[in-house]
Amino acid sequence: MTPRPPQTRPFAARRCASLVIFVAVVGCGDNAEDSPWDDAGQGSATATGTGSAGASAGNGSAGEEATAADDGMTDGDGSATAGIIYDLGGGSEGVADSGGSCEAASHTPCDAGTADPLAAMGLGCAGETAITSMVGAHPDGIAILEGFGDNGTYAPTEGDSYVVLSTGHVSQLGDEPTGPGDQIFHCNQWFEPNDGMDTSSFPAPIVAQDVGGDCVADSSLVGSGDCSNTIASQFAQSGSKFDYQEIRVSMTVPANAYALSFDFAYLTTEWPVFSGEPYNDMFIAWLEAPDWTGNISFDDNGNALSLNAAFFDFQDTNGTLPEFGGTCLRYGAGTPWLTSTAPVTPGDEIQLVFAIFDLDDVNLDSLVFLDNFQWQCEGGGGPITEPVG
Repeated sequence: MTPRPPQTRPFAARRCASLVIFVAVVGCGDNAEDSPWDDAGQGSATATGTGSAGASAGNGSAGEEATAADDGMTDGDGSATAGIIYDLGGGSEGVADSGGSCEAASHTPCDAGTADPLAAMGLGCAGETAITSMVGAHPDGIAILEGFGDNGTYAPTEGDSYVVLSTGHVSQLGDEPTGPGDQIFHCNQWFEPNDGMDTSSFPAPIVAQDVGGDCVADSSLVGSGDCSNTIASQFAQSGSKFDYQEIRVSMTVPANAYALSFDFAYLTTEWPVFSGEPYNDMFIAWLEAPDWTGNISFDDNGNALSLNAAFFDFQDTNGTLPEFGGTCLRYGAGTPWLTSTAPVTPGDEIQLVFAIFDLDDVNLDSLVFLDNFQWQCEGGGGPITEPVG
């Protein structure tokens, strides 16, 4: 389908609560190829932020690898929602644990005043797990936040800050619409020159192909596609991605760690205008490991996060939700903080790819918050996603 014409207007600087740091980082798209932004003329860059707390500058250079030090719901009406959202595996069956204290879970936040997106997520802190990271994100679409909205719903879940990846310009996060009809003109500016890659496929190892079975019960399926069987059906609604943004991290699972976890929240300006349409932005958290290859983050129906799949606790129909006050998500929708947990095996080499992209077109954008990466002492079955806390 031919992309719709971009709908943009000049940015008017406005206050976004606790939005203090914009980061411009360019890296490699994956191990086999350069970042899709390498030929966009970005190189190293510095960006500034808005907010009463001030701003810090971040720098990145194309094709750069960063190695860290060696070895760590509420509904829209405010009512509580509890319980596991998605459990792909066998529950507690086959659970492994360290049999004692779990030093792998020890972590000290290192993100105070940081301009490093990995530190903001709780990764690469001194004395903790060594990581190799590659950030394949247009510098206009990645930032570090200390909060979002007019209440504490989107406060950091670890340390002082977290990362936002967006398919639109993060400089507009504080540009609040004046009414429902004004929503499409905020946070919806596409990148130039788009994402510079094949729009019908993903950077390896991500593939929009179901394995057609249960990787937990049949390990021979691992490596043949998406063990979660959640990406293909959503992606097939259009089959074309744009404004692809990713952060990927490679590391060795430490001793006594039997699972990993991280927190995320998915928000979109596409709601409600394009619900049910193929304009269906998606978020994928891909784990590439000896025991699992595929998505590990889901909505409450077991689908990959997207406009047409995600269950949005916060739907700002009347423009009154404090969760989106002072932001471009006014009249949009989003999830609360969620936690995805996936089993791993000590000593295994693994890679995590956090990716968000527009589906079918480049307009009406979406974003994901990422925070609180942790190693866990127990694991078993398949990945699960549940509300934080």
